[in-house]
Amino acid sequence: MMRKRLAVSGELIARCQQKEPDAERELFHETIDDVHRILYRLVGPAEDIEDLVQQVYLGVFGSIGRFEGRSAFSTWLFSICIRVARKRARGAGRFARLRDKVAAQPQKPGATPDEELARAQKAQAVHRALARLPYKQRTVLVLYEMEGFSGKEIAESLRVPEATVWTRLHHARKAFRRSFEWEKKEQRNHAPS
Repeated sequence: MMRKRLAVSGELIARCQQKEPDAERELFHETIDDVHRILYRLVGPAEDIEDLVQQVYLGVFGSIGRFEGRSAFSTWLFSICIRVARKRARGAGRFARLRDKVAAQPQKPGATPDEELARAQKAQAVHRALARLPYKQRTVLVLYEMEGFSGKEIAESLRVPEATVWTRLHHARKAFRRSFEWEKKEQRNHAPS
């Protein structure tokens, strides 16, 4: 499900560049949900997600004075998220074990326990399938399919040619499809009879 695009006013950015504490607090509150969501999608459920969010904002407020507006603010912000997630992946090992737990999502009104169980199992399967993708493919897939970024915006965020984005996306979709099908098969094999 794609969300409404992050839009931060130029006036707020200018105030942050002047190091106004109220402006920094306002920017934090306007962007925290987006930062948290993109990190969650890039690294999966992780106990250190709040530490990663903090690292993103240290990067944002430490370098916002150099933001020149050549790309959208969201592109710039998410490129910082990507760098923080990449640094974590390198530190933890690219294919580090990801926890199977999925953050609690609100229940749909009127959903039966069986429907909620099926939803939770599907969410876990998606996270495990994403976790199996190579980091570069996972990043492109998350930004394009889940966050709604264009190929050009992803290329700017990752500092790669746009053609590289499309190649990675193609391979990511194929790998995700295989991995997700394997996950569903595994769930069926381990389902109680």
